[in-house]
Amino acid sequence: MFKIKSIFVFFLFLLLLVPVQSAFSQYACIPTCDTDDGQFLVLAGIGLSTSNNRDAEFQIVSGAESEFFELGIFDGDGTFTNWDINNAPTFVVLDVLLFADPEGNGTGNSELIARWSSNGTFGSNIGDPMPNDDWFIRTLPNSELARTEDGTFSYRLVMINTNPGALGLNGFKVRSDGVMAIPAGAAFNYSATPRAPEDFETLFPNVDITDPACADINRPGIFCDPLTDPSCCLNPSFYTGMWRFCFVAPEGLNTLNIWDGDFDYGSASFDADFNCIKPDNVALDTDDPNTPVPLPEWALNTDAITQSASVPTEPADDNGCNPLSNLPPSVNYNLVGPGGVSYTNVNPSGNIEWELFNISTNPFNPSLYDIEVDSIPGGLWCVETFGNDMQNLNSFRLPFTVFGVDDTGEPVLGPTPPSPIPVFNAWGLFLLVALITGAAVYSIRKKKIFS
Repeated sequence: MFKIKSIFVFFLFLLLLVPVQSAFSQYACIPTCDTDDGQFLVLAGIGLSTSNNRDAEFQIVSGAESEFFELGIFDGDGTFTNWDINNAPTFVVLDVLLFADPEGNGTGNSELIARWSSNGTFGSNIGDPMPNDDWFIRTLPNSELARTEDGTFSYRLVMINTNPGALGLNGFKVRSDGVMAIPAGAAFNYSATPRAPEDFETLFPNVDITDPACADINRPGIFCDPLTDPSCCLNPSFYTGMWRFCFVAPEGLNTLNIWDGDFDYGSASFDADFNCIKPDNVALDTDDPNTPVPLPEWALNTDAITQSASVPTEPADDNGCNPLSNLPPSVNYNLVGPGGVSYTNVNPSGNIEWELFNISTNPFNPSLYDIEVDSIPGGLWCVETFGNDMQNLNSFRLPFTVFGVDDTGEPVLGPTPPSPIPVFNAWGLFLLVALITGAAVYSIRKKKIFS
């Protein structure tokens, strides 16, 4: 008996040494890999009046030894109700182009590798529209046209809104099994845009509009207060109002510039008679003295307006008149550097405007800089928002490459190596089942002999 047990344990040990593949996701995603958190990148039509109507751009890097790479787009359709705003018949239809980018700097635009459309009307997926509320996945062979000097493969992904005048937006996520990133200096939009009832059910699993303790039947859209009532049906929510975008800054900087757009910093609330007061003077956008006038070159030919005091904002980000989408306080964000050093922008941009927020080692001058610092160390920096209301489109323009994140929300800075975490592969599972079956048969036969 001792010998059989020893052999069994020995083979179990060998199983852990079998070459394996990880059961955990190895994707880099923007803005997140979680399809139930309500966080999406956005391409909007000019009919919505946003500070950024430009195309969306991404960089993809695949490992030097990788024969293939995978690209995924979640909810790219834009023509259904989940996570999108549309006003038929004009939808935000995406033209998605993948170029070889051997320089690795986002300039590749001559060698077209692949092309798709969100509604399946052109490109290589004719008749195969991108799915609603699901992943559109393509596995592609790495092209020598994309080979960089260091041996990796680099691509430029461009998403173009083919209906730029549409009164609507397309919310989507992107991912790759290599590096997925937003190029340095490329403005991008993000928003939580639940539209269909099932979107709200995803984000608020306890919502029941037929329950008077949850929703006011006589006043549609009025719900219990999740802040003062822990048992409110809006608790818990999978949307937290917190977003995180990270980049790597080099050593030797004396100024670090962050541009935020259309944050709608402000607040609104009901009065005693349930009239919505906008603004309610609790949070007000002010003129930012260090944002240059006129508009920067990269913001020209968009809906963006010259920065000033924007009162009221539309929609007010801290919108107490809509408790279903409201997350107090009015949106702020922290700029967090190596070692956890943090600087807060307490009054970001207002309505359809861009504002500059920066830190600098130069002597403090409010017309040039927001915060004077002793040093700006090189390394990982992140902008982390809090209080971001749903249904409010926001934009950032960051000075360095913005990296996608893994399942845990941590940035993926290089092509993902094979996982070191051992799990059973097919042969390992077969061997384990065989050993367990043999042990069970032995035990049954032994019991029969003794009985």
